[in-house]
Amino acid sequence: MFLIPDRDIVILSAARTPIGRFAGSLSAFDAIGLGALAIGAAVSRSGIDPKRIDTVNMGIVVSAGLGLAPAKAAAMKAGLSPEAHVRSVESVCGSAMDAIGLAVESLIVGTARIAVAGGMESRTTAPYLIGPTFQRHTDSYRRGERLAVKRAGAYRFHLSENPEEQLGATGLVDPTTYDGLFWPAEKMFMRQYALDFAAAHGITVEEVNALAAESHRRAREATGQGLFKDEIVPAGEVEADDLVPEERLRKELEENPDDLASLYNSSTPADAAAAVVLTTGSIVKELGLEPMARVMGVARLDGPPSEFLIAPVRSAEMLIGRLREAGVLQASACDGQAKACGTPTDFTIAECNEAFGIQLPLFHRAFPGVEINLHGGAIALGHPLGAAGARITTTLLYAMKRYRHRRGFSTLCYGGGGGYTLAVERAG
Repeated sequence: MFLIPDRDIVILSAARTPIGRFAGSLSAFDAIGLGALAIGAAVSRSGIDPKRIDTVNMGIVVSAGLGLAPAKAAAMKAGLSPEAHVRSVESVCGSAMDAIGLAVESLIVGTARIAVAGGMESRTTAPYLIGPTFQRHTDSYRRGERLAVKRAGAYRFHLSENPEEQLGATGLVDPTTYDGLFWPAEKMFMRQYALDFAAAHGITVEEVNALAAESHRRAREATGQGLFKDEIVPAGEVEADDLVPEERLRKELEENPDDLASLYNSSTPADAAAAVVLTTGSIVKELGLEPMARVMGVARLDGPPSEFLIAPVRSAEMLIGRLREAGVLQASACDGQAKACGTPTDFTIAECNEAFGIQLPLFHRAFPGVEINLHGGAIALGHPLGAAGARITTTLLYAMKRYRHRRGFSTLCYGGGGGYTLAVERAG
């Protein structure tokens, strides 16, 4: 799927919260609270009256325990009208990018005039799940039998007998790991697909760790210099990303020097939210607003889980090829092949989500000459599943403004097999 707007679709503003580690700096916030902060900040920065927002799409992967309609709850907590059309979007790690893509579609066809799109996730406050049946035999219970429970409220239950024995026979499920990182059709974690991909394509731990080290260095340097400050809305007293201490990284590298998917060289689920405000060129003129960027196009490419690591590259190549065919970009030596080729006159900066360090060689080979993840990526910053696409897009927009890049793109993979790319052109 690809979409090149036939009318001006612009991004007015963008904002993200700090990124928090598991049980870290954002432990006091659930996903709704983080989403409300991002939405509120993005709308405030846009100059739009919150009551004029008519559409909100917010990605979220783990919504268990948040109550119904978490996206609407976040939107209303941010001060938006209860009459706004709000949807929660679940496309695994592509959720927030899908939310942006859906907003672009709505603006093109006219079902929306001013939209917020983004995502939110809290790894820390996601509940553990307990199944309805026993997973193993005990003295009193047989595997497959239902738990013995009694009602303790409108939506709560207590174990009605032998609580320790029942708990020992059930087991708890972590929904972030299971719902966000596990492919049930083949009963495999995305980590294993990544390792298999690296082995099949000859990607070595030496090149992965070297690029991961650069991600950590850049993120620490950018944080120390306050380069993320403009894009971040504080969450209470938390104003900066929760980076992994250097000593812990050194220990991880020493203990797992040959691991291609370790804490050192791959991302871990995190807490954060991000949002952008989009509208049409005609609304911008009507209200006298200054947009951050124009949307050039979006592309989603689905494929097998085993190829998910290369999907961002392929979706970006597809979109850039289509933009060339449409005459939006200059022809190049790759014209007609739907290849990106890193033509400097096309795109000079990109945010490529670092789900696994194994992807980094792929990005650098596919996009030579393009500045990739100038301030580090998810390996260093963390990976808020449902917010990832909006987070990297927000970081891209502010980097384009700071370093005066004309065109850039954000791209990421998602579990189950696929990639999403958004291409933008800086306004002004």
